[in-house]
Amino acid sequence: MDDREIVLSYKDVVLRVSDLNILKGPCYLNDQIIDFYFAYLSSSYNADANDILLVPPSTSYWFANCQDQQSLVNDFVEPLKFSSKKLILFTVNDNEDFSAAERGTHWSLLVYDRSQNYFLHFDSLPGMHRYHALKLYKAVKGFMGTASESSSKDGAKTLKMKAVGSAAVPFCKEAKTPQQTNGFDCGLYVMAIAEVICRWHSCERNGNDGDWLSAVEREVNAYLETTMRGEVLKLIEDLRKQ
Repeated sequence: MDDREIVLSYKDVVLRVSDLNILKGPCYLNDQIIDFYFAYLSSSYNADANDILLVPPSTSYWFANCQDQQSLVNDFVEPLKFSSKKLILFTVNDNEDFSAAERGTHWSLLVYDRSQNYFLHFDSLPGMHRYHALKLYKAVKGFMGTASESSSKDGAKTLKMKAVGSAAVPFCKEAKTPQQTNGFDCGLYVMAIAEVICRWHSCERNGNDGDWLSAVEREVNAYLETTMRGEVLKLIEDLRKQ
């Protein structure tokens, strides 16, 4: 079977045979697999309320590395409706070669919680991604407020971000994260933590009490290294049959 053959088109994500081969492992997950899983979580847990945002890996990477702040506001912050989201999940990647995609060696997760006005960084290899997480945090922290529109003398419209209300600029801290036992399953931890957060948030909307941080600590562990790849492969197969 040709590696480029399409296996599944889901939302805006296309999975090919080569992506499934990566998922079968043992391999470092690529953008496409995480993008697919984020799209699935968003569709499964967020379809009605639409108050949690799972930012695609390519978009998170662009936020971290784009120097044109106004372009980010116009092209991403407003269309993605940052100001209406209670939780925003970004992937962190350490690719330093901006001309080539999927060249990184590690994934972690950066989560903005509007109720606390802070970012939490989940890294399954502690300290491995501190620099890259802070780089992304510094790039997006000013976008967590609401947007206002202003006009220049020539009539051009410009969107600017207001502060997050009376609160200070959100801060960032490292979160207690289950630790991987190998050098390639970091992407699985990103997906598993994202799934727990989405499921908790869906339950919280229905009146269930709890703390999503505690849910992550309780439900995510190294056991996923032996089960999650198979679960995602089965999910893809089930979606193909629909």
